[in-house]
Amino acid sequence: MQKSICLNVNFIFTRFILCLFTISANLLISQDFSYSSNKASTDIDTGSLVFEGNVEVQYEELIIKTDKATIEKESKSLISENISFRVKDQLFWGKAQKVIASKNSTMFEVAEFSLCPCLEKIWWVEAEKVNLDTKNKNIDFKNARLMVKNIPIFYFPKGSFPASGGRRSGFLLPEISISNKSGTDISVPYYFNLAKNYDLTLEPRLISKRGNGLSSEFRYLNNDFDGSMKASFLSDDKEYYDQYRQGSFRWSFSASHNAKIFYNSFLEINYSNVSDDLFLRDFGGGFNGESESLFIPQTIRVSNFGKNHQLSIKINSFKIINPIGLNQFQEIPEIDFNWFKEIKDFQYDLDFKFQSFRKGGSFSDNSKQKLEKISLKPQIRYDKHFSNLDYQIKLNYIYDVFYLDETEISRVIPNFETSFSTKFFKKDNDLIKLIKPFISYIYSKETDQSNLPLINSGIFSDSFNFSKKIISGDGFIPMRNDFLVGTDFNLSKNNGSNHVFKISKLVGIGKRSLKIPEGNYILPEPYQAKWTYRNQNKLFLSAGFNKDSDKNYDSFNLKFSKDFLNLNKLSLDYVWIKDVNSYFLNKELPRKINYLEIKENFYINERTSFQSKINYDLKNSNLTNIVIGLEYENPGLKIGLALIKSKGLDWLKVVNENKFDEYNQESFRIYFELKGLGSLGRPLEHYTNNKELN
Repeated sequence: MQKSICLNVNFIFTRFILCLFTISANLLISQDFSYSSNKASTDIDTGSLVFEGNVEVQYEELIIKTDKATIEKESKSLISENISFRVKDQLFWGKAQKVIASKNSTMFEVAEFSLCPCLEKIWWVEAEKVNLDTKNKNIDFKNARLMVKNIPIFYFPKGSFPASGGRRSGFLLPEISISNKSGTDISVPYYFNLAKNYDLTLEPRLISKRGNGLSSEFRYLNNDFDGSMKASFLSDDKEYYDQYRQGSFRWSFSASHNAKIFYNSFLEINYSNVSDDLFLRDFGGGFNGESESLFIPQTIRVSNFGKNHQLSIKINSFKIINPIGLNQFQEIPEIDFNWFKEIKDFQYDLDFKFQSFRKGGSFSDNSKQKLEKISLKPQIRYDKHFSNLDYQIKLNYIYDVFYLDETEISRVIPNFETSFSTKFFKKDNDLIKLIKPFISYIYSKETDQSNLPLINSGIFSDSFNFSKKIISGDGFIPMRNDFLVGTDFNLSKNNGSNHVFKISKLVGIGKRSLKIPEGNYILPEPYQAKWTYRNQNKLFLSAGFNKDSDKNYDSFNLKFSKDFLNLNKLSLDYVWIKDVNSYFLNKELPRKINYLEIKENFYINERTSFQSKINYDLKNSNLTNIVIGLEYENPGLKIGLALIKSKGLDWLKVVNENKFDEYNQESFRIYFELKGLGSLGRPLEHYTNNKELN
C-alpha cells in the first residue's frame, strides 16, 4: 500500500515538473512552441533548454526531428544538428546538418530542401546555406544545385523561391522548342509580382533563324474590373525579310478588359492586332497568347440591362489572318436597343438597331465600301400550354433601311410563325421513353434583295439555326413558306445509357429562292438527323447528316470516343461536306471536305503514356497533321516529348472552331514540370485537344 502511494506521488510530481518545464519554455521563447523527447532539462550554466532522444520540436511554424535540440536563453534561438524538417501548412521540407531558428527567420547549413507536394524524394535543392523568412514567406539560398533523381540539373550561385503558394518576383522556367521554320526557339520569362492585384511578365526570346524578341503580359484585377495586356515584338526577322522582302520588325498586341461601369452597365474590350498576316502562322499563339484563327477580334461593347430593356453599343472590328483574305464588313458601331414586356400569355418586343458598316480587316485587299443600316422590328408572341401540348404564335414586321453609296434602299418584310409540340412519356421497368413530335409553319414575304450587299452571310449548317433562320449575317432575309416537321426521341435506361434522336424535314411550298448580287440561290430543304449515345462505361457516339435534293448541301459527320481502363482513351472524328463553298454563298468551284481525325492516349505503364493525333485528308490521300508524344509523370515531376508535323489545314478546327493551326512545318517540343516549382514548355494536351462542337 505504501509503495502504491509512493508511486502515485512520484508520477504526479513528474507530471508537475514537466508541466512547469513546458510553461517555462513557452515563457522563455514567447512563441508557438511544443515538443516531445525522451529527456528534457535545463542547462545550469546557461539556462538554456535542452531536449534529447527522439526529439520533435515545433518552433513557430518550423517542425524539426533530431536527437538533440537546444533553445538558448539569451537569444531565444533554437539550435540543432543533423535534422529533418518541415514547415507547418507549407510545402517546404528537407534535412540539414545544422539549423539556427529565431523569430520569423531560420538559417540552415548544408541543407537539402524541396517544395514538391509529394511523399517521394523526387527533386530537391542542395545548398550550402538556406535562409527561411517565415514572415515574408521567402526562401533564399546560395551555392545550390537542383537535383532530380540524384542527377544535377542546374547550378545556382544564389537564388530564392516563395515558401508558400503565394506569388513573388523571379525567373520562371524557360521554354525550348525546335522547328524547321524558326530553328531553336528559347524564351526565359521573368515574373514581377508588382502588387496583390496586378503583375507583369517579361519574356526575352531568341529564335535562331529569325532573331531576338520580347513578349510581355500585364494582368490586373479589382472588385469591378479585370483584364490583361499582351505585347510582343521581333526586332529583325531575317527569314521573313529574305522570303517576302518586307519589313523585318514584327509585332503583336492584345488586350482584354471587363468592367462594371455602374449599376447594370458593363464594358467589354477584346482587341488584338499584328504587324502582318503571317505572324501567328510563324510564331503561333504562344508568342502573345492569341490562338491561331481565321481572324483576330477588335471589339468593344457597352451593355446595359433593365427590367424591360437591353441596350448594347458595340464596335465589331477584326483583322483577317489569311494572306489572300478579302475585306469584310465591320460594324463601327452597332447600337441595339430591345424593349420587352410580358402580360399574361403575351410577350411584346420592340427591337431597334443601327449599324454602320465599313469594309476592312484584310492585309492585302484595298477595296473600300460604306454601308449604314437602320432596322426596326416590333413583335408579338403568344405562348400557351394545354396539358402536354405546347402552342406558340409569333408575328413580327421587319422594317430595314440601307444607305449604300448615297442610295437609300428600304424593305418591309412581315413574318409569321406558329408551332405545336407535344410529349409522350412511358416507363417500362428500367427503360424510359420520351417522344416530342413538333410541327412549325414559317412565313416570310419574298423580297428582291439583289441590290443589297453580302454582309458576312452564309447558310447555317447546324439543324437548329438552319430551321430558324437559314441565312446568317445582317444582310439577307430568306423568303419562307415552310413547314418544319420533326421529332425528338429520348431513350434512357437506369444503368446510365442514353440514346437521343433528332429528325426533321423542312418542306417548302413552291420554289424558294434568294436573289442576291452574287446570283439567284435555290434554298435547300434538307432532311436533317442527329443521333447521340452515351453510357456509364464512358462510351460516346454521335452521327449526323444533311440530305438535300441539291447534293452540294449534303454533309455527314461521325464521332466516337471511349475511355478505357487505366485512363486509356481513343476518339475518332469524321466530317464530309459535298461542297463547303455552298454554305458560304460562294459561286467558286466546289470544295469537298473529306476529313478524318484519330486521337489516342495509351498508358504504357502506371506513369508513362503515349499520345497521338492524326489528321488525314481522305479526298487527297494526304496525311495533313500528326502529333506524336510520350509523357512520364510521377507525384513530383512530369516530362513530355512531342513531334509535330503539319502539312495542311486541320479542317475539323476550321469547321468547328473557325481556327487554323500553323501548317507546312515540323517541330520538336519539350515539356518539363517540377511540381511545386514550375514548368517548361506546354503539355501534350495543348497540341492534341480540340474544342467540342455544340
